[in-house]
Amino acid sequence: MKKILLSFLALAIISCTNETTSSTSDVSTSNSITAKAAGGSKASLSSTSNFSDYNIAVNVSTDGSQWTYTITKAKSNAKTLSHFIISLDNCGENSATFSDVISASVNGVPTDISTTEGSGTGCNPQETTTNFIKFPSFSAADSWTIVIQFDRGYEIFNDSAAWIKAGSTCNQGTVPAPGCPKEVRCTYSQGYFFANGATNNGASDLWTNGLTIGGITYTQAAGMNLWDLNNGKGKDMALSAFFQLGAVRLSGAESEVASSATIIDSYFNGINVTEAFISGKFVLPAEAGGYTKDQVKAAGSAIGTFIDANHCL
Repeated sequence: MKKILLSFLALAIISCTNETTSSTSDVSTSNSITAKAAGGSKASLSSTSNFSDYNIAVNVSTDGSQWTYTITKAKSNAKTLSHFIISLDNCGENSATFSDVISASVNGVPTDISTTEGSGTGCNPQETTTNFIKFPSFSAADSWTIVIQFDRGYEIFNDSAAWIKAGSTCNQGTVPAPGCPKEVRCTYSQGYFFANGATNNGASDLWTNGLTIGGITYTQAAGMNLWDLNNGKGKDMALSAFFQLGAVRLSGAESEVASSATIIDSYFNGINVTEAFISGKFVLPAEAGGYTKDQVKAAGSAIGTFIDANHCL
């Protein structure tokens, strides 16, 4: 009888010991998973970041087609950006999309943007919208200037969703971004900006930042001088297109004639028109930037037609 009782007690003790060991193991595993999820993809808190670690300044061109985001570290130990995502889903079916982007750059260097977000980054913009653009990589720096050129102008939507991936974490915040498309803008004529009297009719207010065509920036005085030279003995029909583009660009209506503007801008890329006036006449190439003079003239004529139909009163 004693042997039976001792055997029963020994079995009970062994059973309780095994149960306690199994329970402790389960708790340990559970805590480990929770800690990893809370800490992100890395356990070290020194690798985490916050949206507020960065200051984001946004500048929009007059016609609403060019958007510049300047992202600056708000504190010295902020992480280098991994990628930056902006939602474009800000005007229903009239929202801007990836296909409306003409070009994009980071710190002056052209870059490829994408419309997808990979797995394991911690970002999940597609949970909010599928209409977003992602800048995928950044070099180490204290600030980054992102320029996005759209094929038309958009109003400013102040509270668009945005995501910053830096270190081991991805953080969501809001930034100004393209909203609904701008209505058709009126434009002033070439004469308003370049002819005699342009310094007295209010045009100077629109010349504040100069006029950039083909990567060369001209002052109002330089533009008016070119106008005078072109209407003298040195007249060149390609320059008429130059002035047409200048008129819609300074008026903030370029997005309405984007394809024609691209032709003219490409032709004049790197050509300083002031320096092209040689021995009393303008000497411009028969072809430049992938376009002929005839194509440039046709583009200028198309812009002229638009100006005539949408002239500011």
